[in-house]
Amino acid sequence: MHSKLTLETYNQTTLLSFEITSFIYQFYNDIWNQHKLDKIPLYYDDRIVLYNNKELTANEEIKAEISSALIDIGSGPLIIDTLTCNQSGESNNWDVTAEWKIVLSSKDCNCILGITRFQICNAKIRSEIINFVN
Repeated sequence: MHSKLTLETYNQTTLLSFEITSFIYQFYNDIWNQHKLDKIPLYYDDRIVLYNNKELTANEEIKAEISSALIDIGSGPLIIDTLTCNQSGESNNWDVTAEWKIVLSSKDCNCILGITRFQICNAKIRSEIINFVN
């Protein structure tokens, strides 16, 4: 069963109301599907972020890395196939694995497959590692 990104509204008013699946779906929708890179501060920690094994300390550095990836993978829609969320430690800390695909064309199921592993601390991404399957 494939789940497409939904346009759920993610409104984090307090950390007590943090909902991990909404956060991840809205993250992919905003950043990867709609390319709203101005929303990076909503999702990433403002201290050190480990992004594909690079330590980034500013939102502009994260924006540059994501922009580069968007150029490489094209503008096809990103669809989450499987999302696994495991709470770790405090109530707003999570280890998340998202298996996804980006459809390049409908002919012959031409798509890019990937797995992203996140570490979420206090409702912000601290680590994001992207692995391409094919």
